[in-house]
Amino acid sequence: MSITPMFGWDNSQAPVAVEEGLTGVSFWPRAAARIIDLGVHYLVSVFCGILFVMMLVVASGGHVAPLVLAKLRHTGVTGFVFSLLGIVAYHVVFTTVHGSTVGKIIFSMVVVQEDGSPCRLKGAIVRELGYFVDALFFGIIGYMSMKRTPQEQRYGDEWAHTMVCKRSKVLPENLRHAERFVIGLLFALIADAALIITSLLLLIAA
Repeated sequence: MSITPMFGWDNSQAPVAVEEGLTGVSFWPRAAARIIDLGVHYLVSVFCGILFVMMLVVASGGHVAPLVLAKLRHTGVTGFVFSLLGIVAYHVVFTTVHGSTVGKIIFSMVVVQEDGSPCRLKGAIVRELGYFVDALFFGIIGYMSMKRTPQEQRYGDEWAHTMVCKRSKVLPENLRHAERFVIGLLFALIADAALIITSLLLLIAA
């Protein structure tokens, strides 16, 4: 008997064939969902920045050195890299725990494996890393890839053996419940915030 943990890591070999009749969601709703999730990431970044400055003010007795403030205003490469890592962590955690991010749940979409089963950790990581290929040229690479099959798989989905479907098209037993969405939201925001705070700490330590 196997035990499936919250993060759904599966050491099995190649997944079974695509579930018959399971079709993917087209490019534009998925792009809109991604924009919403970027908005969530932006709000997390703003919150972390305000919180970090407040902690600096308290720690410094009410006076933060101008040099430190200047570093925080110009995050540079460090801030950019950790921001990307935060976005990746947000999507990977959310997709693994629940299958839908905030953007996807608004559009009633869910990420599943090709056989219709819930997305696993390995699949979530691979598809999210593949997004950086699909997003090239303002998403044209992913758009062209998705037009090839009824499953509307971008390259990241093909490599991860995943697809994005309407929740109504997935078998009820393969959908994760609302409490897992709350858990996924909590852990995804924590992971995103932790990476942003880490980048701010590295900036002022430089």
